[in-house]
Amino acid sequence: MKFYLILDIGGTKTSGALFTQDGKIVDDYVHVAPSKTFLGEEAVYENTKDVLLHIIDHFSVKKEDIMGIGVGSPGPLDAEKGIIIHAPLMGWHDFPIVQRLEADFGTKVMLDNDGNLGALAEVRMGVAKGLQNVLYMTVSTGCGGGIVVNGEVYRGSSCGAGEVGHMSIMPEGLKCPCGSVGCFELYASGTAINNRIRDDLQKGIQSKVFDMASHNPKKLNGKLLNEAATLGDAYALDVYRKEGYYLGVGIANQFNFFNPDTIVLGGGVTKAKQFFHETLMETLKERCIQPIDDSSVRYSIMNDRVVLYGAYCMIKEYTDKNYRDRSV
Repeated sequence: MKFYLILDIGGTKTSGALFTQDGKIVDDYVHVAPSKTFLGEEAVYENTKDVLLHIIDHFSVKKEDIMGIGVGSPGPLDAEKGIIIHAPLMGWHDFPIVQRLEADFGTKVMLDNDGNLGALAEVRMGVAKGLQNVLYMTVSTGCGGGIVVNGEVYRGSSCGAGEVGHMSIMPEGLKCPCGSVGCFELYASGTAINNRIRDDLQKGIQSKVFDMASHNPKKLNGKLLNEAATLGDAYALDVYRKEGYYLGVGIANQFNFFNPDTIVLGGGVTKAKQFFHETLMETLKERCIQPIDDSSVRYSIMNDRVVLYGAYCMIKEYTDKNYRDRSV
């Protein structure tokens, strides 16, 4: 029996899984390990490699039974050259991860940006399956994205397409570490929400969420905000209305530019969608020049495995095409 090894490299954790040829995670088992950031490029690479070795050992799989390895990683990167251009947390600069993994595992390795792979997974296997023009956005620590045009991932001229988090929605807004101002993720990401509620705590605003955190800013997080909103707390509900508005502004810009079939939203913030979806849709309808309906915004059901599924689709499609080309 043949398998695919799949890897999702993140700034805090790295996940690995073994996929069957028909796209199932073997035994529904995903191995997750800390990414060992800031320990230097070799230490981080060895840790990354160990995640794959753990999967091989766990299932007693022979290397010759591995048809290929699919890798998802934050950018910027060069998917064609298999190089991670810049990953400060990892200490990687122009790091040839594909070449290194192919040498260590003796099989074909493919690499792409995690946002691109999220988009690919949703179009091939997820809530946008079968659609041709799709936007994908993860709303989490930041706001990342991917674009599918005519059924294929669109990467741009230098593999940098889909950086929706750094689209400016406030020209005179907050300064972003990227060098711009008013970036989308400064207002709509999970980090933005946390910063907002911590600032409000210092202002003396009253809310159940602050009581739950014992008025300690270090204990404030999205989980407590969600709990307070569930209890009907007026402040928490207002925070989510603002989130819906900011998401709507940024997503409307994307809709007006790309005119997609749909946008799929994923990431931790979407767990609270029941509190912001209505405002999001109202904002979209106000700002989009094309008609918007309930199918225009969809929510991922793959959650934190979406990059794994996308990396599987990437390597699977490559090996299938390669096999067909050899058979002609």
